[in-house]
Amino acid sequence: MTALLRIGNCSGFYGDRLSAMREMLEGGPLDVLTGDYLAELTMLILGKDTMKDPSLGYARTFVRQAEDCL
Repeated sequence: MTALLRIGNCSGFYGDRLSAMREMLEGGPLDVLTGDYLAELTMLILGKDTMKDPSLGYARTFVRQAEDCL
């Protein structure tokens, strides 16, 4: 018997819709939820943010999504 692992992804790039994490969590059975915050466009934006302010440089949308869903 083969085990089934249901994987969802809630981010493809920085700026993806904020509702994506909740949609994945509420959309049906899910075993693992991932988010890709390392896309090329994302890395460019985060690099520019870090150059302006060293305390930045992380995907702040993740924090907003996690707060909403936790």
